[in-house]
Amino acid sequence: MYGHPLTAAPAFFDPENSLNKYLLKINGSDVIADVESFTGDEALSSPYRYTIRFTSTANDAEAAGILHQTATFILRADNPAWSTYFPDRDKWVTLRQVPGVITSLERLSCSVDETLYEAILEHPMVLLNTRYRSAVYQNISVPNLVKQILKEHGFEGYEINLDELSWSYPLREMIVQWKETDLAFIRRLLSEVGIWFRFELHPDHDHIMVMMFGDSQANYLFNHKITAINPAGTTGERYSMYKLTAKHTIVPASVNVKNYNYRASKSITVLDGEADLSRRPELTHGGEYHYGDIHLTGGDRWGIGRGQAAETSWHYARIRHEYLLNRMTVLTAIADDPAIGPGTELRIMGGIPDAFKEGMVVTRLHASGSRASSFQSELTGIPYSDIVCFRPERLPRPVIAGTIPARVSGSRMNDPLARIDKQGRYRVRFDFDLAEWEKGRESMPVRLGRLYAGDTYGIHFPLSDNTEVGIAFENGDPERPFIAHAFHDELNPDPVTGYNSTRNVIRTSRNNKLRMEDKQGQEHIKLATEYGKSQLNIGHLVDSAGKPRGEGVELRTDKQAALRAAEGFHITTEAQMKANGLQNGMAATIAQLESALQLARSLAASAAIADTPAADLSAVTELRQQVAQPQQPTLSLHGEAGVAVTSPECLMLHAGQDLASTAKRNMTVNAFRRMTFAAGELFSVFVRKAGMVFTAAKGAIRLTAQQGEITAVASQDISLTSSQGRIILNAQKELLLMCAGAGIRLKHGEIEVIAPSGIRFKTPDVAYLPKASLEGLTPSFKNGELVRQFRLHAPNDPEHILRQQRFRLYRNGEVLDGITDDNGESPLLNSTELDTWSLEMLHDTDSPEGTA
Repeated sequence: MYGHPLTAAPAFFDPENSLNKYLLKINGSDVIADVESFTGDEALSSPYRYTIRFTSTANDAEAAGILHQTATFILRADNPAWSTYFPDRDKWVTLRQVPGVITSLERLSCSVDETLYEAILEHPMVLLNTRYRSAVYQNISVPNLVKQILKEHGFEGYEINLDELSWSYPLREMIVQWKETDLAFIRRLLSEVGIWFRFELHPDHDHIMVMMFGDSQANYLFNHKITAINPAGTTGERYSMYKLTAKHTIVPASVNVKNYNYRASKSITVLDGEADLSRRPELTHGGEYHYGDIHLTGGDRWGIGRGQAAETSWHYARIRHEYLLNRMTVLTAIADDPAIGPGTELRIMGGIPDAFKEGMVVTRLHASGSRASSFQSELTGIPYSDIVCFRPERLPRPVIAGTIPARVSGSRMNDPLARIDKQGRYRVRFDFDLAEWEKGRESMPVRLGRLYAGDTYGIHFPLSDNTEVGIAFENGDPERPFIAHAFHDELNPDPVTGYNSTRNVIRTSRNNKLRMEDKQGQEHIKLATEYGKSQLNIGHLVDSAGKPRGEGVELRTDKQAALRAAEGFHITTEAQMKANGLQNGMAATIAQLESALQLARSLAASAAIADTPAADLSAVTELRQQVAQPQQPTLSLHGEAGVAVTSPECLMLHAGQDLASTAKRNMTVNAFRRMTFAAGELFSVFVRKAGMVFTAAKGAIRLTAQQGEITAVASQDISLTSSQGRIILNAQKELLLMCAGAGIRLKHGEIEVIAPSGIRFKTPDVAYLPKASLEGLTPSFKNGELVRQFRLHAPNDPEHILRQQRFRLYRNGEVLDGITDDNGESPLLNSTELDTWSLEMLHDTDSPEGTA
């Protein structure tokens, strides 16, 4: 809607043909404005604002027809080339025109003939103040973001000139707009990096005002000349300025900035820079130090040419000091030239103070004029300098107090894995952000605050997708976020609620769990993983339903388990009530070992007295000493009420050196089928009391000495009885039966009877028959105390038998060749001791293949 028709507006009044030097044209409106007076305020880095009072025959102009309408304020002067003799020439010369938008309209007074209004004309940039929001922007530079936001408000590219910037501005990982209007936001961003802006008409279209952005002296408007003349003198047709003043203030001599960048290597984690551009020690003192400007590189102190990197330590120090130096000398003056605007560098002619001799850069002005008074402009500026450029006042960043809600964002919705980068950082979706982003790219990488951290050590429980987190900000800075903590919510319930509030739980998404129960009388700790249902349960044990299932300690798994201790392992049921006692306390175990040694020594002594080989107890004694010493790789097992070792299959006990077994009372060895004892050298049995009983309920008892004697000695009777069979005594060479000097010798087929006191025959008959002889079976024995046999198979595959495989054995310098049978077994090999064998497998060419 462009304007509202005013039926009361007379058709005969035309401001352009009046004598008024100021015109206000409101586009799209029928309101005819006759300017009475105006004031205007313009400044670098700020939209201009003109307050214009005008009269109109419209008694009650409708605001909807004027507000938000574009308008042009024109300042004009008489054209000296026009006269009644040359009526075809323009009567007026346009000195300046200010296009803008009407943002305010006020009806001040009314008379019979006309109504007085006050309107405010501003640059359309001011409308950015009407959008207030919070937003996130990523991977964009400050100039490009400013251009993006301006275009969102309808500005065209030809109205935005960012092409003349001298510095090169980097992409920022993330920029946050927090509870700011768009205008306040872009002005803040520009002030942070030292970019200022001004306005000038398009060179080809005088109704278009271009926003000119600059960051160096090259962006000033140069070579505008004006004469300084006292107003008491004659001015003629020339523009002039007067009341030139210069105010000098002491400012800091230097600026130092510093920042911490955790992303950098260890040697350059701290970034700092210092700038001293004053060249005026008499007007400077002290210095400013600023910590926390976001600069990720140090920058080049001497790099000030076009294309140098901005937003470095040096750059921030420089623009901060330039702003301070802008206040060191402040120039003011009054001029009557409407063409002077902010950003104009004035070359002033005439008698002027020294401060103006290098030129004056206008940074701010206040203009005024009326029907009764001519135009004048109160100028404020700074001396021109090749070293120091104008910098806008740095506007403070908003402070985000406390934390704000966000959710962890993985690569896909409800991602079960933590999608963190190489530095352990997360991407989050801010709850306040309305923009649409690619999943997992909603923010810059954000660090997680932790209780403990160090060089690849610390505490880190990875957060899964959609987990609610509280985002905090270093010093409240919106562009320094980190994850302060995580929350449970309706989507991710708490593992501890009112139903189990006595429990303390650490549980991961895959149910790896540490649970500590504090309920009185039911205290317990559970450490568990779902893989193999492996658990360590301590204290009062319960099942998944909370029902008791035991107490004490339980270590269980459906998979494999191993207990390993390189410096000793002690398993005992010896009590240490209330955890009193040493961790390696072994008093009961040592007492039992000592008791066993005493018993073994006693029995060994008795055996020695009985001329029976006694047990060698040296190894057992050494074992007892090692068990008692800490940090020895021994295993001790002690049961106060007994120890039971069972298996439904096979049970094996083996010692590489010695195996000792003692019992103070009874020792029982039972085997339902067969029992075999084998000794490589000697088998000695000694009984101190009650004797020995050998009984075979069924089958034979056989005593064999294959290469030695059998001696049976008794202090009392020796009885040999066969209840249902025979007793056969058979000797290869001689059989001798003796008693009290008499005897019978059977030798060489003869029987010799020796009777020193006589022979008595008590028999009814004696028969002499032809000669005869008896042949008894004499067993033969294999030579060698031990035999050994090898079975060969492929490496790591016992089922792959090596049949008919030739091999070569080495033993004590002796070499034996052989070949395996169809079972992969070698022939029986004689051995007189427990030797160490070395074996080589041979090819058909008899060359060794390898050693087994």
